[in-house]
Amino acid sequence: MSPYFIVSNITMPFLYKDNKYDQVGLSDGEQLTYSRNAKTPITIEGTILSENSDLTVAETRDQLISLLSGNVTKQLKLSNYPGRYFDAIFEGTQEYDGTFDYIAKVDLVFMVPDGVAHSVAKKTFDNMPYKDIPLNLMAGTSADPVSVTGSGWNIQKLGSFNNPTVGKKYAATVLLGRADFAVSFQLWANDINGNRISLAGFPVTTQMGANQRSTIVCTWPDPGTTGAAQIEVTLAWAFQKTDVGTYQYLKAKLEEGTTYSTWSPNPADAAYYANTIMVHNGGTYPVEPIITATMHADNGMVGIVNDRPGILQFGTQEIDGFTTEESEVALDLAAVQGSHMDNQAATNNPYWGGDPSMPNEQIGNAIWTHDDYDGWKVEPNWPSITGDHKYWNGPSIKHNLAQTHNGNFKSNLTWDVMTRFQTGVSKVGSLETTLESDGKPIFQMILKDNSALSDQIWWMCYYKDQLVVNEQLDRSIFTNDKFIQLELQKFGNSVVFRVSPWVGNQGRETTITRQFTFADAASVETKQFSAWFMRDKTWGESTMYLIASTVKWQNVSWYTNIKNRFSNGDVLKIDVANAKTYLNGSLDPTMHTLGNQWEQFKLPPGDTKIAITPSSWAQPFACEVEIREAWL
Repeated sequence: MSPYFIVSNITMPFLYKDNKYDQVGLSDGEQLTYSRNAKTPITIEGTILSENSDLTVAETRDQLISLLSGNVTKQLKLSNYPGRYFDAIFEGTQEYDGTFDYIAKVDLVFMVPDGVAHSVAKKTFDNMPYKDIPLNLMAGTSADPVSVTGSGWNIQKLGSFNNPTVGKKYAATVLLGRADFAVSFQLWANDINGNRISLAGFPVTTQMGANQRSTIVCTWPDPGTTGAAQIEVTLAWAFQKTDVGTYQYLKAKLEEGTTYSTWSPNPADAAYYANTIMVHNGGTYPVEPIITATMHADNGMVGIVNDRPGILQFGTQEIDGFTTEESEVALDLAAVQGSHMDNQAATNNPYWGGDPSMPNEQIGNAIWTHDDYDGWKVEPNWPSITGDHKYWNGPSIKHNLAQTHNGNFKSNLTWDVMTRFQTGVSKVGSLETTLESDGKPIFQMILKDNSALSDQIWWMCYYKDQLVVNEQLDRSIFTNDKFIQLELQKFGNSVVFRVSPWVGNQGRETTITRQFTFADAASVETKQFSAWFMRDKTWGESTMYLIASTVKWQNVSWYTNIKNRFSNGDVLKIDVANAKTYLNGSLDPTMHTLGNQWEQFKLPPGDTKIAITPSSWAQPFACEVEIREAWL
């Protein structure tokens, strides 16, 4: 059994100040130079009992020496201050009567170098006012009203949640304000791309009226092989309407469980985080906090400012990235040489050129061929087409254009089509090339030779159904085995059509250019490229063929993301007392910004407002301030 100590009295100063005074010349009295809190002695009077102990007197002495020795402070806790401790060290001498057997009275003197009592418990403050509210599983919802106006079903997606847990219940809630008609509140099962899936128990719906709040609940089943992986929350008119109406909603929430809890943003939303923290120091002495910032997106800077004012900055503003204008290939026909030909009908009206006397018919196959002179080319397979057909007939191909990287067809485009045709033979025909959109011609360029006896070739260009170029070209400029190059360029509402002869590596000889401005050209979409190899009912097969075709998107906005100082998930720990920073648990001395005001971040008794600043473009980050209160 070890000895134990019974305290009979504790003596410590109420407030221990160390003041320094200096005499100034021969003036009366002295001038106060400084006043500071001094080290504080604590005297503990008590009795050491070794009664009923199996220790000898010598062993008891050794125990006392072990408890009191050491050259560093230790936590000293006193029973009359159960929530506080002192960083103290034993000081002075202690007389010990080695002749006693069971009992000795002692006065132990401990010195507290900083003169401060520290709280055993820590306090934390943060910028997450919603953290104690059940999580909203949908990002992007708002406490501000959103109005939806329309007829039909007037569907509005409120949000979605990916990869719900099998067997778990989920509750969706929305508050409806204005509603001109009855509204249906719905839960749907989707695949991971947002396409609706047939799944047992879905959809879940309820009907709502104006100024109501409704909650609907689903249990996510085992999706099996259906591909279901997403819960979608929507609003719509309860019945399809021919009249236009408006409904207004707010505070949409999806959460685990079966009941509604207070609305909150999703942690992915900037609104989830406040940009200030109010820290309350309930002690009587300034304390140095530990600040922890957790990133939920890229960020270049962590700025911490208090109202003293004091400023700490880690990293710099940086930029998130930059945007450049680049070109992208929408279609390179030569790149798919020798592959399966997509023999789909080119989009056209029933009468070529709008002339009912020349009905058209797209029939037969186009094929890839190759020779040493032209390389790969696309041409009609005429022997496969027999019998009587309409005035203009022949095979056609159609290929989808690739969207730009940001998922649209609306970028400015250039279109280079190079064709070659034979001259001086009694064969005529036409080649029609089209950029189209979902069955509607947008841009068309056509070369037509309808007489082997004439020196004229027709060049025609259309914008939608408007013939904008209809010109005769002299055959002589295309003789001697020269290519014909057709070009289209669109920049905003400006559209340029060009035709030129091309001689191998020598380039263009003559270029004919026609430029137009169309009010809606900037917003028009082109989604497919098609070519139609047309033969005349009277003169027979066309000798024109397609050597190369390339469609490019120009001036496509490319965003390049720059790796920033902080990434999603990074944790920055700021130890104000020691002026040190740790990134993801490791000391990082490079994080400091010159001029950090560490001394200004001793938080005084009372309230201190701390502002939190990320880079100007970045999402707010989670921030926690931890303090240990202290008392003189």
